Amino acid sequence: MIRLHYEKGYGEDRISRIIPVGHTTVNRWIRIFAAGKETERRIMPGTEIKEKKTSPESDTVTKAEYERLKAKLEMAEIKAEAYEELIRVAEEKFKIQIRKKAGARR
Repeated sequence: MIRLHYEKGYGEDRISRIIPVGHTTVNRWIRIFAAGKETERRIMPGTEIKEKKTSPESDTVTKAEYERLKAKLEMAEIKAEAYEELIRVAEEKFKIQIRKKAGARR
C-alpha cells in the first residue's frame, strides 16, 4: 500500500478500491507506516520506475544475510499469492464474500 502511494502516486481513494479497506484507513496507514521513511519522491502513474540495484558488497550487509533476506522475501511473496488464491477459490466455490468492500454504506 505504501509502495502504491509513493512509487505509483496513487491517492487514498484509488488505493482503497484496490485494497478493500476504507480511504480513512489508508490515510492512517500512510501516516503511521511512512512516518519513519525519508522524504520520497512521488512518481506520477505511467512513468517508468528505475529500481536501484544494491549488491551485498556495496552495503554493510553480509552476503549470507543478503541471501537469507532475499529468500525470506520470496517466501513471503509466495505466501501472499497463496492466500489471495485461497480467498478467490473460496469465494467462487462457496459463493460468499470474504473480502470487505471498500467504503462504508450510507
